[in-house]
Amino acid sequence: MPRTASEVAEHDQLVLMMAMFFQKRGYSDIRADIPGWTTPSEVHWQNQPDQRYYPDLTCRDNAGVFVVLEAESCATLGDEHTHEQFRIFRAYADTNGGRFETVIPSKCGDQDARTLLASHTQRWGIKVDNVWTPSA
Repeated sequence: MPRTASEVAEHDQLVLMMAMFFQKRGYSDIRADIPGWTTPSEVHWQNQPDQRYYPDLTCRDNAGVFVVLEAESCATLGDEHTHEQFRIFRAYADTNGGRFETVIPSKCGDQDARTLLASHTQRWGIKVDNVWTPSA
């Protein structure tokens, strides 16, 4: 199901927040799938070359480690598309000695978004190296 305009805006704000944060940290080759930034390269897992996705953000940290970051809104935290992306991005990060990270809203309604995400990633058997949220 396509995102609503407000969900797209929330998603893009999360991606921009992380691009700016990583830029301030001195990370290099920052690519973000939002207007005004270079789009990240397509990612696929070597075992499933037909299943390809564009991550929301990629970069290299100060040690040169490749980072794949995916932003999710409350509406997409547990859906099947997110599951497939997380699975591919996790495998890609592992294969390339990188990290898989995500950025999500702080809250989804009255629930803690980290708790919601953790319930999904545990069920899927997918490790996320870092979960970022906006500060209050």
